Amino acid sequence: MCDAGKCDTEKFVEEGEEGENDEEAQAHAAAEEKMRSIHRGFAAAKAKGVTSATRLMKELRQVCLTGSFEVGLVLDSLQVWEVTLFDWAFDPESSLCKDMQALSHSSDELVSVDLRIHFPDNFPFAPPLLYVARPTLTSEYIFNGALCMEMLVDWQPQYGNVEAMLVQICAFLATSGARVEKVLNRGGDDASTAATQESARQAYEHLKRFHDKKGWGNRNR
Repeated sequence: MCDAGKCDTEKFVEEGEEGENDEEAQAHAAAEEKMRSIHRGFAAAKAKGVTSATRLMKELRQVCLTGSFEVGLVLDSLQVWEVTLFDWAFDPESSLCKDMQALSHSSDELVSVDLRIHFPDNFPFAPPLLYVARPTLTSEYIFNGALCMEMLVDWQPQYGNVEAMLVQICAFLATSGARVEKVLNRGGDDASTAATQESARQAYEHLKRFHDKKGWGNRNR
């Protein structure tokens, strides 16, 4: 017979191990479902005759192998990705990183910046549509989720390395003074309407017209 303290300790350890096993099982199941989603997306894209299907699979594989970004397909579509960025993706001294850490601390769960990327059939010869889906970020360089970056506004096929593009976007968000609107509103709801594919598309069209006239400075190249 063991004493009460020893039995309590053993019970605590057993419960901890069971919790870890449950988390591992859930993570494994989520990873398997993500792979099934990717395979479904690739098969559907090939069946539709999407010319960029093989290229997109190559890019997706490369991004996943690095482990730097969490990526999933939206509704099993190989042409629509959601990229999840946590605070460690950004410069720890940036306002955006600090805002995300503050929100994570207050909500007791990790807060992320979620990017949505829509790829055209002929990627990389035509540009992807990339925008911040949530949360709402405020900056003089962000318009309805669209980012005022030359590589996204004046697209060139050589920009088609998605991993490199995501690295540049993280650096851009960290250095552009981006803030989480909810933090600026002192924890209230976002005052702005959430960005959508259409609102971002219109914003990029406006940015293209503006920079076609005014050119680009060194800030957002």
